[in-house]
Amino acid sequence: MRYEYDPEGDLLEIVFRQAEATAAVELTESIILRFDLATSEPLSLSLIGFSRLIKPAKYGAQHFRLLADEWPDDLPGQVGAMLGAAPLNEFLQIGSYTPRRTRRAIPLAAITQPQALPQFA
Repeated sequence: MRYEYDPEGDLLEIVFRQAEATAAVELTESIILRFDLATSEPLSLSLIGFSRLIKPAKYGAQHFRLLADEWPDDLPGQVGAMLGAAPLNEFLQIGSYTPRRTRRAIPLAAITQPQALPQFA
């Protein structure tokens, strides 16, 4: 695993394996997953606005809405399986919130171990 940080853009790229990505999804407005479509192997995770993403919220970790409804129809199951397994689940915690009025779950992600990530300044 390798970390590449661009301080000018405040972009952290976590590279799990150096290889050509055959697919990518925008997990949230600030988190992009690149992976091998045929094997479902995560290759890298881009955290755009890294310092903002790891800043704690008032009551714990920040949660970000997963953009699952914008993913191509054939990807939600595949992406969900990757998010629930290593190495992605070492960095992202997946959950949901169901507003009382809509009763439709909103999928969420939180960065789980910002303290384990290298310090960039």
